[in-house]
Amino acid sequence: MGPVAMIFVFDVELPPPSCPALLPGLRNRKGKRGRSLRHRRSPPLLALSLRSLMAAQPAPLRAKGLPLLLLLLGASFGRSSPPLAKRGCWFLEEAGGGGSGMSSAPKQRPAILFLPPPGRRLEEAALESQLPPEVEAGLAFQVLDPSGALWGGQASATPPPWLSPDASETESSCEINAYAPQESHVAWAEGLADGGGCPRALERGKWLIASIQAPDAKFGVSSVLHTEEALPWKQQDGVSSVTTTAAVLSVFTRTPRLESRLGRPAVLHCGFSAPASAFSVEWRHQFRGAGKVVLAFDGATRGVSVAEEGAELLLDAEGGGASLRLRSVAVHHEGTYICTIYLPHLHAQQALEFKVVEPPQVTLRPMTLSVPSGARPQLACEVSGFFPLGASVSWKRRGSGAPQDAFLDIGDSGHRQAPDGTFSFTSFARLLPVPTEDHGVSYVCHVGHAGLGEAGVKKAVVLHVAGSLGPSLEDAIGLFLVAIVLLGVLRSFFRWASEEKPKSEKPKSE
Repeated sequence: MGPVAMIFVFDVELPPPSCPALLPGLRNRKGKRGRSLRHRRSPPLLALSLRSLMAAQPAPLRAKGLPLLLLLLGASFGRSSPPLAKRGCWFLEEAGGGGSGMSSAPKQRPAILFLPPPGRRLEEAALESQLPPEVEAGLAFQVLDPSGALWGGQASATPPPWLSPDASETESSCEINAYAPQESHVAWAEGLADGGGCPRALERGKWLIASIQAPDAKFGVSSVLHTEEALPWKQQDGVSSVTTTAAVLSVFTRTPRLESRLGRPAVLHCGFSAPASAFSVEWRHQFRGAGKVVLAFDGATRGVSVAEEGAELLLDAEGGGASLRLRSVAVHHEGTYICTIYLPHLHAQQALEFKVVEPPQVTLRPMTLSVPSGARPQLACEVSGFFPLGASVSWKRRGSGAPQDAFLDIGDSGHRQAPDGTFSFTSFARLLPVPTEDHGVSYVCHVGHAGLGEAGVKKAVVLHVAGSLGPSLEDAIGLFLVAIVLLGVLRSFFRWASEEKPKSEKPKSE
């Protein structure tokens, strides 16, 4: 009974979609299936939905390819259960404004993503037993990801980056939203949909977008997901609590947070997995509410439409790479960068946080401190060329028995900003009248900044008091060395004098 039913189903004529390049969603830039990431090849057919798989074949193969399909499906179902990655998420829905005309905060409900290894698929019934009690029916999604973008391009034996020990729960997030395919209206993506009629095909099934962010694990990904239409024989069955989706467009980054010093090159990584169709790339920079496009690639004309000075697009169409390179980092480069990949009627993006961190140069003046007893010297700690703001200075006094309240007052100048955007300031410390017994005490300027690490930088100067009762340890060592040198000179002189005296007396004796 079972085999007869399967043969009857596969013999049904399924209408091909009018936009076949988008619905399968499993091609890379060369049009080969299953290898959108450069270093990974996925099994070619197993993750296709049956409808997309049949529709992607020419009419003769749809009639004659049944034995091959049954063989592939039998091999797939006959394997042992593959490892499964699971991620708790929030399903976000727009909330109404309650008649006030203003929208309120979005409503969020618990959801879960099931992610088999690239190229694998599990039966929905097998996943229902793993649903947490708080997840409602219809908010559990199995994501078929043949390109491996959601898996981070890693081997299936290795957990995805967002499940690694480095991915902290406080920093990681997962959100799922409803998605509506539509044409892009930016100038460098308007030409992608010319000559193609896709809207009717895009209305089949449902569309979602899932975003997983794990900055501590150096990974973030957003995927446009297409839910399968119910196949004819499944329409008579009960509705499953797990919805199977296919990742059509995925945009990911391995540098969700990046820091750089001034004057150095920096690469902001952006990769994508997409169908074999024209695509456009946009890099946008946002800082303190202001935004601008720093680079844009037009897929229709195969040219760069916008490019700021010093910005380069590292485009790898075959491997799915669209990274941004900044030739020489400056202060104005700091901010949020958004990498957006446009397809005909689809787009997805990733946001990256870029910080400029330049440590300060620290100079303590005077470099030598020699004063008479009772003087009130002033010390200056110059902190220059740092970014961002936030440098701190503390003063300390070191020495045996030295009190810590030896400073009359401490203050600093205002911040000065150089043409390159870096900051400088000077911290001053005026000492109390110096007693003679403070000879040998040192004063320390301790500077802290994000570019200096936890230890910071310390600069010290030693106090020399004229007329002190006794030399310090350093002075004693210096005097000892001078005495040894003088002793050697005197011994050499007397030896020379004793040798010269007999020579001067010899002529008189003759």
